Amino acid sequence: MFYYSHLADVGIEELTLAWNRCWQGYAYEVRYSAAQMQAWLEKCRIDLSHSTALRDSQRILGFALLALEDQMGWIAGTCIDPEFRGRQLFRPLLEDQLARAESLQLKGIQLEVLSHNHAAKSYEGIGFQKKRDLYVYRYHDGIPLACTNPGRGCSLRQANLSDYFQARHEAGFHPPWQRQEGYLRRYAALRAWLNAEGTAGILMPQESHVVLDAWTMAWEQAEKLISSVLSLSQGEFVLTNQPKDWLTAYLSRQGVNPSDIQYEMLYPMHPIQSANIE
Repeated sequence: MFYYSHLADVGIEELTLAWNRCWQGYAYEVRYSAAQMQAWLEKCRIDLSHSTALRDSQRILGFALLALEDQMGWIAGTCIDPEFRGRQLFRPLLEDQLARAESLQLKGIQLEVLSHNHAAKSYEGIGFQKKRDLYVYRYHDGIPLACTNPGRGCSLRQANLSDYFQARHEAGFHPPWQRQEGYLRRYAALRAWLNAEGTAGILMPQESHVVLDAWTMAWEQAEKLISSVLSLSQGEFVLTNQPKDWLTAYLSRQGVNPSDIQYEMLYPMHPIQSANIE
């Protein structure tokens, strides 16, 4: 017999085992050690007392993890054990998660789902609304890109995080969940750059080619900013959750297509006009 419960009483070892087992076979199969799992839960601000577990008498068969920030929720992961997929358990799991979140008086709940994931239809069927596409890029040497000369990069100055996020806010950039200021600040070590005008910026972790954040206010800055990204990342980069903007337009014109597209979705709860994610 299946039943639902919260996850507050689940130890980190059991939760890690459930995570690694239930994510098997998905497009992005992420495995964690217990220490990595704990760090990820803290960075995402997962509220285990309002997250949902699908169980039988022996173990966790699936779960939905709910993160909380500024009166908004974010589904950080929903999955079912491979042995129990195809039994129409996904939608009831989501419904239980939304019911648990109802008491929190959230403005809404967000999530991202790959465009080719059949779960997107399940999310829509339960009331999630598609807000926009988010692009995932994995650029490496060999992909044609005209702006490979670092000398063409825009003049960037290293900036403190407060100046960086203030400039981004003034530029009108509306970040998805994993690029919100609070989320990004929870990375252990960050490097931020702004151009002289404060109209373009890049945020990266120390010693990594992952670009956590990149934005510009104008088309004419896009090539220079991508050149700077290539220089800082030593010729290759990963950029995820990028909304359609001047950077995506420039990369498209250069023949660099996203490796994946995600749908950013919103489940409206209490007053939806306050849930501004666009």
